Order: sequence, then structure tokens, then C-alpha cells
Amino acid sequence: MAFQVDRSPFDPDSGFEYYICFKPPVEVDGDEVRSRISIEAAVSLSENGDVADLSFLLPKVCRNDYALSYLKRDPNAACVENRVFIALPDVNGDAVFTAPATLELDQSGRIVAIEINGCIPKTSTFNPAHA
Repeated sequence: MAFQVDRSPFDPDSGFEYYICFKPPVEVDGDEVRSRISIEAAVSLSENGDVADLSFLLPKVCRNDYALSYLKRDPNAACVENRVFIALPDVNGDAVFTAPATLELDQSGRIVAIEINGCIPKTSTFNPAHA
């Protein structure tokens, strides 16, 4: 089962925004999100801006098999010591960024999606010394 990935148009100020749904399409109801938890995600992007893989630390409330039930259905997702790793098939990452993200949970406490905001590299503040 592949996760559904939606990407916003590119914004020069905030970059891309991504929405990755872990719930199978036949089970998506539309109003299933009951709570949101802010986290930070590490995201690997391809040269054209597609998500290749991502990783995030699970909040304490989500550190159980039931919360991970949709993620555990997919062989491309793994949880190792409270960190989730997801590799999307057929995409190779060229750059890795950290970005603010939001986990979305259904009424039962299962993770149904992640929203990744502002995935754009920070500009360097390095100024070379002049002789």
C-alpha cells in the first residue's frame, strides 16, 4: 500500500507544503481528524521536490502499536526506538531538510496523516572576510 502524498504549489517564501495520508483511501472519511500534534520532521526531497523519505520522533501519546496501526500496514514504514522512518517507493532523495510538521490523529488516537510545512532550505548567513 502506498501512502497518498499531496504537494502544494511552490511558494518562494515558504517552499512546498506536503500532506501525507497514511490511512488507506477506502477508509478515508474526511472528518476523521480529531487532534493535531506539532512535531519536527526530517524530509528528503528529490530534485523536483517530491518526498523521497521522512523521519520524525513520535510524541509520547503516540508511542503504542494502536497509534501506529496505519503506518505498520506498509512495508516502507518502520518504527525504531520511538522514531518513525518512511521511504516512499521509486523516489530518490537529493537533499534533506528539517521542517515543522503536524501529526493528525483520529478520534481513537491513530496517526492518520502528517502535514509538513515550509520545506525550503534556510539561506546561509555566512559572510566571507575581506582582506
